[in-house]
Amino acid sequence: MTNNITYFDIFQRIYRKAVKIILQKKIEIKRWKALIPALIGLGVIYYFYKEDLMSLGMGEMEFSSRAVLALVGAVGLLVIRDLAYMTRVKILSMGEFSWRSSLNVVLLWEFASAITPSVIGGSPIAIYLMKREGMTLGRSASTVLATSLMDEFFYVLVVPLLIIIIGADAFIPGGLSATTEMGLRVMFFTGYGIHCAITVLILFVLFIAPSTTRNVLLKIFRLPGLNRWGLKVEKATQEWMLASESLKGAKRGMWLKTLGVTFVSWTARFLILNAVLYIFFDSVQNLEVFARQLSLWIAMLVSPTPGASGIAEFSLPVFMQGVAVVGGATVLVWRLLTYFIYLIIGALLLPGWLVRTGKKIH
Repeated sequence: MTNNITYFDIFQRIYRKAVKIILQKKIEIKRWKALIPALIGLGVIYYFYKEDLMSLGMGEMEFSSRAVLALVGAVGLLVIRDLAYMTRVKILSMGEFSWRSSLNVVLLWEFASAITPSVIGGSPIAIYLMKREGMTLGRSASTVLATSLMDEFFYVLVVPLLIIIIGADAFIPGGLSATTEMGLRVMFFTGYGIHCAITVLILFVLFIAPSTTRNVLLKIFRLPGLNRWGLKVEKATQEWMLASESLKGAKRGMWLKTLGVTFVSWTARFLILNAVLYIFFDSVQNLEVFARQLSLWIAMLVSPTPGASGIAEFSLPVFMQGVAVVGGATVLVWRLLTYFIYLIIGALLLPGWLVRTGKKIH
């Protein structure tokens, strides 16, 4: 609870307004608001890298076959990433979503993550997206938690694997002061510990003791001031229990497929930067660059800005010190392919999707 307002309260307000106002077309979707985080990111790039960018006159840029191939590879990895995400949502929906619905959820989920502070993330909005696509509230919440569990598994498993292969020091930028390096080291391993704790927590609430979770929520919403939502929470948690039983009863093959596409999507996501670096350099320390991104990811997750805008652009060269010389052009292309593109797609897709999915709400 924050300032006596619960997340359920916030969700209900958003949901009621979406149904009552947007579907009645009493307001207009203002796409220009998606420009705010984009302007923050572009502003940081210009402020810190304007001399670097100005030095890249068209006559000085070398469009070699390697650079073109690397750019095509980066775009290909972007497509693979989203196709894998889409496949994961389709699998976890257990037949409730079509491929189109799964793709819409993925693209709008990325859009939501891009316009909300990273410390909050897009998961609460993803529950709303899935509900508008026809899922019950409880099922939507359990599906989002299942996707989060797969994401956590990727991080928790890949970090120790890379430590075995290239060592723990590969995650920490070099060339910094001893105090700064120690701070980054503490941040990274603390963040890793938090990822492990979140993994255990999700396993507990979704698979080990969903009934305990339900009982706790019911008790909370019987308190004075919260009891007006008691019946709705009771219905949602009952849906949660049914969804949990369905997920627990899923065959091992389904979970292996889900984990597999999760690894494909996250690997493609991080390899986009590797491909972008090949646009500018003949060789890249691929494993080290991959490891640094896992470390950078922790810093981006605690950013208070939408989609870590500003923080990501400033931090990338810092985290790549010792493995790659990252300039403004690299940062710009990287963010175009991993961030700005979802602002554009989301702003174009959202209005029509809101109208199309209105009839699915129940």
